[in-house]
Amino acid sequence: MGLSEGYLARASGAGSTTYFDREISVTDLFAAVRVARQALDAGRSVTAEICSRLRVYRAEFSGRMLVTGYYEPVIAASRQRTERFKYPLYRVPPDLIELDLGQVCADCPPRKVFGRVKDYRFVPYYTRAQIDAGALASKDCELVWLDDPIEVFFLHVQGSATLRFEDGTEMQVSYAGSNDRPYTSVGRLLVDQGKIERERATLQGLKTYLREHPDEQATIMAANERYVFFRTVAAGPIGSAGVALTAGRSIAADRAVYPRGALTFLRIFKNAPAAGPHRQTAFSRFMLIQDSGVAIQGPGRIDVFWGSGDDGEIVAGDMRNAGEIFLVLPY
Repeated sequence: MGLSEGYLARASGAGSTTYFDREISVTDLFAAVRVARQALDAGRSVTAEICSRLRVYRAEFSGRMLVTGYYEPVIAASRQRTERFKYPLYRVPPDLIELDLGQVCADCPPRKVFGRVKDYRFVPYYTRAQIDAGALASKDCELVWLDDPIEVFFLHVQGSATLRFEDGTEMQVSYAGSNDRPYTSVGRLLVDQGKIERERATLQGLKTYLREHPDEQATIMAANERYVFFRTVAAGPIGSAGVALTAGRSIAADRAVYPRGALTFLRIFKNAPAAGPHRQTAFSRFMLIQDSGVAIQGPGRIDVFWGSGDDGEIVAGDMRNAGEIFLVLPY
């Protein structure tokens, strides 16, 4: 299990962070992760060690928690554009500019925005529809080429992939940036439009709908204006904490709510026709907050990384479960 010591050690200068209305020192987060590391290194039970030396604090908020999953797909790719491979993954374009509003506006809070310069003015970056129509075609930032626009679209949601070339070699790519446009869930869009039932709005269900309605693909995908750029990584996938993700142990959560790098205990409930306080627990495990995502917002959203390839997709693509989460801290 890739623990978060490196990230928390780098973040130690931050002093403290918050967990709802509770202030927590980064030192305490590090101490909790270190207990797990010591147990692993010594071959002792991590659960027993945590239960004897640490405490858990349940996340209390109004509403229910939705737990979803994500994964790293393994996708066929080409280093050159061909008749088959004609849908690009892009590097960060050279004209994408990062601007800290706090440095240019005395009345603005510190906040980074991304855009481009047009006619001497800073403007929002191109939308997904504009990029798909060729806005980046002359900028020489194609990283690789894929053969399926639907896989490209969902790779932007998953954030990383293993690319397999025809000569048998592989390359790992991971999130490098975005156009900073708003994210729109196409699953929610199709449910709201009455085109798909909520129960079918899984990854597999959405892919099936798009493949069965090719005339709607471009319009549906363009509704999500957010576009993701990629970079190659030596080993991955890499979460936003800069740590390699571990299947079934790494989770993504809202950085404004949950402290990144923290050790947690996540309980996921079975989907059942009758919800209630006595539902059987489907899955309970200690996990680490090592990632974030534009779609994972608020205290009621957790995304679990389930690994690579078909096995990861089967678990992640069908997960929409209730759950609860606890933060693990020293006494």
